Amino acid sequence: MGKAAKALAWIGDVTQVLVLSRLHPARRRISEQASTACRSLWFHARCKIPQVPLAEIVAKLGAAPLEEVVLPGPTDLGDVGSQVGYHALGAVVRAVRPSVILETGTYLGVSAYAMALNAGPACRIFTVDLPDHASAEAVPELNALDQRHVQTSRKRVGEAFLRHAVARQITQIREDSMTFRAERWLQEAELVYVDGGHSMPCITKDTENAFRVLAPDGTIVWDDYFHLYPDVVTFLDRLAEDHPLYGIEGTNYVIYSRRWHGRDRSAQP
Repeated sequence: MGKAAKALAWIGDVTQVLVLSRLHPARRRISEQASTACRSLWFHARCKIPQVPLAEIVAKLGAAPLEEVVLPGPTDLGDVGSQVGYHALGAVVRAVRPSVILETGTYLGVSAYAMALNAGPACRIFTVDLPDHASAEAVPELNALDQRHVQTSRKRVGEAFLRHAVARQITQIREDSMTFRAERWLQEAELVYVDGGHSMPCITKDTENAFRVLAPDGTIVWDDYFHLYPDVVTFLDRLAEDHPLYGIEGTNYVIYSRRWHGRDRSAQP
């Protein structure tokens, strides 16, 4: 097949998946997922924060090559997250070997479940989400996507881990992260996972909490560094001017660790 024929075949495939399939009820969801994936790949190819393979991230954290990462499931991901992402998160947990983890944004609890599966039975996880009585409209700092997720998760927060043995390691904190003070619950955490509200006020407040309790060799992972959350992108791009941040290739995660502190020009965001 010549170059012209290959190009025409490629254009036909793209048109079929991204355009024509969207008009077909049975294939619409796949078409939307393909469109989101293309936009995400294009974003990560051009973003400011360097994208680094997971194996290199694990090595940067000072860990030996990992033999096993445990994944949650099969379980309802609630239209967020992916098994690829949870594999990367589990690998970071195994590399850091935390005794305490702080998470902002419990949602259905899949990420807390994934971290618990890979952290070991002695690790304690504190995870923060809005109380069930809080309506999305009552939290003006949330953007439209976050408000939809709040509506989805009412009465379901943490359900992924509640029926499993790891639930005894996990403490649910039902507070608005805009008023949450992490130091009231824990002295320090070796790992903080930031996946709460995605507006500028929320990501700023969650990051401030993360740094206030971060252990001397602690690590922070932020989720959702991609085109659907421009405030997260803007915030992390600015943070990267003073902190060595890396994107984990193939995911929407950005990671920072005080294990790289020799390259860090400031201790706080």
